[in-house]
Amino acid sequence: MATSVKMRERDKQRLDRLQGALMAREGRRVPQQALLAWLVDLGEAEEQRSTGDAARPMSPHEVTNLKKLVVRTGVRTREEEIDTVLARAHR
Repeated sequence: MATSVKMRERDKQRLDRLQGALMAREGRRVPQQALLAWLVDLGEAEEQRSTGDAARPMSPHEVTNLKKLVVRTGVRTREEEIDTVLARAHR
């Protein structure tokens, strides 16, 4: 059963470019129906990957990498101040 999909002209052009790139790579025409099904599959896989990552504990390596991140806010903060704020938040 065919269903029409409304989309912005810009998105339609992007879909056409992607379809053309796949045609050049595959050496055959890739129908938009197959292309859209592939994109939906990719979106579902990404959703599962991202929600799955959030549900699992971080590895020690990931924790170390997270601690290395530097956030520059322009505000100087001492560790004691952070501890005090966090202690108040958990009361």
